[in-house]
Amino acid sequence: MHLLEENKEKKYQEIITEIEKNNNSEISLREKYIQIKRILERSCKEITTKEALQFPSLFARLVYISQIYKLPQSLEWELQNIRVKSSFLLRNEQNIISQIQYNSSYESINNFISIIYASQNTYRDENPQLLNKNEKTPNLDYIRIQVIEIDRDNEVITGVSDSISHSTICIKYNVKNINDAFNQTIERLWIGAQLNLLECKIDKNENYIPKFIVLEPDYLIDASALAECFQNYGRSHLHYFRRKFEQTANSQHILLGNLANFFLDELIFSDTPELLEFNDVFLKAFKDKPFEFTSCNDIKQTTDFRAFMVKARTQFANIQRVITHDFPLNNIDTHQCTLEPSFFSEKFGFQGRLDLLQLSPDENNNSKIIELKSGGLPYPKEDSGKIAINHEVQTAIYRLIIQSVFGYDEKKITSAILYSAAENSGENLRLAAVYKTLEKDIINIRNLIVTTEHDLYLGNSQTVEKLFSDICNLENYGRTPNFFINRIADFHKTISNITEIEKQYFFRYIIFLARELYIQKVGDDYFESSRSTASLWNTEFSDRLESFDLISDLKIKEIDDTERDMKILFERNTSSDFINFREGEICILYPHEEITDSVLTNQILKGTIAEISPTHIVLRFRYKQKNKIFFEKYSSWAIEHDKLDHAYTNMYKSLYTFLSSPADKRETLLGLKEPQSLYSQTSDKQYTKEHKQDVIINKAIKSKDYFLIVGPPGTGKTSIFARRLIEHYYNNTQDNILIIAYTNRAVDELCESINQAFSCNNKECDAYIRIGTELSCDHHYRHRLLQNIADKAKSREELRETLAKHRIFIGTLASIVGKPEIFDIKKFNLSIIDEASQILEPQIIGILPKVDKFIMIGDHKQLSTITLQSKDKARSNNELLNIIKLYDCGESLFERLYRVCQSNKWEQAYDTLVYQGRMHQTLAEFPNKLFYDNILLPANEWQKEQLSLEITDYQNIYEKIVSKKRLEFINYNDNSNTVSDKVNYKEAEIVAELSKTILKTYKANNQYFDPLKTLGIITPYRNQIALIKHKLHETGIPELQNIMIDTVERFQGSQREIIILSFCINKPYQLDFFCNLNNDETVDRKLNVAITRARQQLFLIGNEYILVQNPIYKKLIEYIKSLQ
Repeated sequence: MHLLEENKEKKYQEIITEIEKNNNSEISLREKYIQIKRILERSCKEITTKEALQFPSLFARLVYISQIYKLPQSLEWELQNIRVKSSFLLRNEQNIISQIQYNSSYESINNFISIIYASQNTYRDENPQLLNKNEKTPNLDYIRIQVIEIDRDNEVITGVSDSISHSTICIKYNVKNINDAFNQTIERLWIGAQLNLLECKIDKNENYIPKFIVLEPDYLIDASALAECFQNYGRSHLHYFRRKFEQTANSQHILLGNLANFFLDELIFSDTPELLEFNDVFLKAFKDKPFEFTSCNDIKQTTDFRAFMVKARTQFANIQRVITHDFPLNNIDTHQCTLEPSFFSEKFGFQGRLDLLQLSPDENNNSKIIELKSGGLPYPKEDSGKIAINHEVQTAIYRLIIQSVFGYDEKKITSAILYSAAENSGENLRLAAVYKTLEKDIINIRNLIVTTEHDLYLGNSQTVEKLFSDICNLENYGRTPNFFINRIADFHKTISNITEIEKQYFFRYIIFLARELYIQKVGDDYFESSRSTASLWNTEFSDRLESFDLISDLKIKEIDDTERDMKILFERNTSSDFINFREGEICILYPHEEITDSVLTNQILKGTIAEISPTHIVLRFRYKQKNKIFFEKYSSWAIEHDKLDHAYTNMYKSLYTFLSSPADKRETLLGLKEPQSLYSQTSDKQYTKEHKQDVIINKAIKSKDYFLIVGPPGTGKTSIFARRLIEHYYNNTQDNILIIAYTNRAVDELCESINQAFSCNNKECDAYIRIGTELSCDHHYRHRLLQNIADKAKSREELRETLAKHRIFIGTLASIVGKPEIFDIKKFNLSIIDEASQILEPQIIGILPKVDKFIMIGDHKQLSTITLQSKDKARSNNELLNIIKLYDCGESLFERLYRVCQSNKWEQAYDTLVYQGRMHQTLAEFPNKLFYDNILLPANEWQKEQLSLEITDYQNIYEKIVSKKRLEFINYNDNSNTVSDKVNYKEAEIVAELSKTILKTYKANNQYFDPLKTLGIITPYRNQIALIKHKLHETGIPELQNIMIDTVERFQGSQREIIILSFCINKPYQLDFFCNLNNDETVDRKLNVAITRARQQLFLIGNEYILVQNPIYKKLIEYIKSLQ
């Protein structure tokens, strides 16, 4: 354990005080009990915060802590009882507990905290009255355990299970022909690991003997990625890691595969598939992905394209024949099929999306899995029943997934490969048989992937070096063919040809990404978040609902499949008008009618939010479904946020692409080579605002490699400097310009800057092309989306001409990374990157070598990158990497390069904007002095004016504040009426009163109150947002209903005349959640953003006693008091 000794006494007093305050509060016994569970969970997270292990649940943390601190076993199970009973209470508001049960939990948590923090063990080890008096026999088919001991001499694992209370169990491994296939897994097993034991038997010595052992089952591995570990020449988990780094080329083979899937979707959906014509369907496919067809170099020439069309026509005819002829013969009914259903299987540790599924409504009839493969037929081609091993593995995984989700018998699930290249009737559909040996091999390979990921999570550069050595060792793959030998040789060459510092840089970021991915899949270090995929089943539904991480009780009102995709209109049945989902976000939809329903118990569909309001939601799905049975069967649905893996996949590829770039580019980006510039330094005289702008623009233009513009709040980073740079380069050069931002909102602002640069006040500017999707793009700029421009092109040649003549391309980083083909058809001379301080280095390091020069605009003292791992884990202590100022892998490239330039005095490569035109000087003074070394200057005269507002009621304290104060802190210390730490009723009431007073004061002074511009409200928790919205709704005042109330993260880039900040910090531990310190702990980035959104007035509401425990908050409150 890593509890800091100097903090233990303070922490002990804090927690004991909180327990007593909860005990003496007037809330119900039920709420008190749930609060004890929350205190227990938070304490366990804090106790294990510096542990290397990841814990998927409170059960796992308690087991681990009990081992380390040697807690009495009965106390451990009393604590586990708190967890179990709380889950029971949360399932239904009618569920209650007795005073005796509450008293037991109260005593247990007091004993626990005393042992951990005060080393006071007053616990009496008696037989407690536990929850599971009549313990049921465990389900031997499926037991989840946590490993607490490994006896390698006797080949026995000791573990504890949530389903087998009050005792440990022993698991026998290396049992011949039963579980010896998992010996490689066991060799790399660790204490604290989670295992699923499947199909167990108990021997005479009461040892559990499972047939299948699934390691860390919450770490879901994608079915298609796992299948590629199996090749005709051998099988290895190393294929999984090698493929992480290889860039997927936009080849005709990939294009043909996507086209075949499109044909399948169209033919399945059609009521008359036999009447569909190839030309019509192909044209539709072209319009769906015009850019991919246009940019593919394999089919650029007319002769190549014609040959491709012949193959496509053959594929279409074959798929059409299978659907109209072979499907009926095999009892496959397209009306009962679902296209592209997705599944999660925690039982086996898989996730996957099938091509086609015919799900039987019961176990009596066979369910059918169809997987389409458009490539060449397996060797030998003459064997019409032959299936390639990777395809067979993929269908086997899907079969296991269907078994686990629906509980179907494997004999009632038929899997087949549809080889669309087979031209003879009857040879396309090929049955994939079931055999246990292969299933064990699949799960063992999956386990080896997870052990390797876990090694990386815990490891260092030597761990990565060993992995790459293994990848490049041909002996690890079996009898390898020449093409694979050449591929490995190229891979080895890339790694061998880099310098030591480049190697250390590459290896360190792989460790960083492995940790990010592990946390994203299994769990995270944060107290107040559920960011992992596993949280979809490891956290309580009611907790996620309370945190606004899901929307439930949705009713389908209409399904529209008349256009390119399918839209479903859902009616919301909820009293809350707060929504933690945004248009354009990808979400997971699943049926939820019973408390036991989850993403693990049914198929899920992934869709994009097209519209959202307090009354309805419209989801858009790429795949239209002829089969509506799934939607008709269920009356209640839920949506949750999708946790996407592909962002990490792109970062791995980006790092590897960087290694393959020219050496001088690598040196420049690492900070080993001075960036070149034609700029000549002038005298250090005091510049006017306009002159200072001209100097910075001139320095940026004269730079040859890169230039960094630091833009503190309100300095016009986008509105002035990005616009002027775009204007200059477009009008004075022939350069192609790639403009990138981190968020879609920033891209919208940049599109507006382009409009202004070209004097297009009607927003109809056609000088640029935007990469992205309609749902993520403001409607004013949708006409410039690549998709919409391509729709108008009559041919590939016409689209190529359109792309060639446009010189400005713009999009989010994610959109640009998702269209790597753009660099095949366009050479960019310049890239302008806005919000650069929010972009992780691996996200962009692969793109920058592809442009001649880049200009980054950002502010590393405002909100920075988003990462999951703690600063301790992201920190870099490598001496070589410290030379290039890499101290924290969670920082942006912008911040690191800025530090490099500053330390080397490369002043030609960076500058800071100092004239801010947003904040009145009273509001700007504190952040200016504390965060910006007092360099910021007011850009306008109004920023120095006195506040002059008439007051109508001198007895009203809020009118006095609003009329006379630019900046005020309102202290409120009592939170005794608060059930959750994430809400503060009194703060919400004060916010509502202030809002009413601001509106009244504006009207009394004949000032226009614009709900979208005048007032904004910032608070850290979604629950507090919802409460404030409710309080404003209660006022019945129309002008107060459309005010932006959101977190500080959502407010970055925005401004309002007046900002109200509700800290909602009810307990000291919450300070850590709200604070976001830079590396030297001189700047609180969140606070900086929060207090720099206001132009005229800023009102802060919070608990002074808690806030002043943070030195920066203390200085802020002292500064405000000094203004009195």
